[in-house]
Amino acid sequence: MGWALPKVWVFDKTVTHLIRYHTNPEITVLMKGITLLGSADVIFIMTIGVVSAFLILCRQLLEPLFLTVTTIGSWFLNELLKLSFHRSRPTVNQLLSVTGYSFPSAHSMISLAFYGAIVYFLWIYLPSSRWRWFLTSSFALLIVFIGISRIYLGVHYPSDVLAGFIAGGIWLTCCMLAFKAVSYRTRLACKKLTK
Repeated sequence: MGWALPKVWVFDKTVTHLIRYHTNPEITVLMKGITLLGSADVIFIMTIGVVSAFLILCRQLLEPLFLTVTTIGSWFLNELLKLSFHRSRPTVNQLLSVTGYSFPSAHSMISLAFYGAIVYFLWIYLPSSRWRWFLTSSFALLIVFIGISRIYLGVHYPSDVLAGFIAGGIWLTCCMLAFKAVSYRTRLACKKLTK
C-alpha cells in the first residue's frame, strides 16, 4: 500500500513535529513509563488480574469472558491488520528499540480495548456517578497519552495511532454489543427458569 499519500504525510509530519518538539530526558523517561502501560505484556497481566478478581470475588463468568475476548481479540485483530498493510516504522531518531510493522499501533488499539472495557464495567457496577466520570476521564487521558507516547518515542506515525484508536473503538463496540445481547438472553433464561 502506498504510504506517501499527501494528506497522510502532511498529517503525520505536522503532528509528529508538534509532539516531538519539546523532547528532553525527563519527558522521555515519563513517556517510556506511560507507553509501558499500553504494552501487550502489561495489559495481559492486568487482564488476568481483573478476570481472577471477577471469578473469585463476584463468581461471574460473562464479564471475565467479555474482557478476555475484548483484550486478546484486539491483539489478534491488530496482528492481522499489520500483516495486511505492511507499513514500516519511522526510522528517524527512535527513542525506543522496537520491531514489527507500524500500522496500526498495537499499543493504541489494545489499550483502548482493555481500558475501554474497564470503563464499561465501571458504568455498569459503580454506583457513584461522580466516581464514574472521574475514572472515565482518567482512563481516557491514559489512553490518549499512551498514543502520544508512541509518537514521542519515534516508533509510530500519528496516523498509526489514530488508526489504532479507531480499530480498537470499533472492536470494543462490537464486543459491548455482543455482551449486552448475551446478558439480556441470560437474564431472560434465568427468569423463565425461576417461574
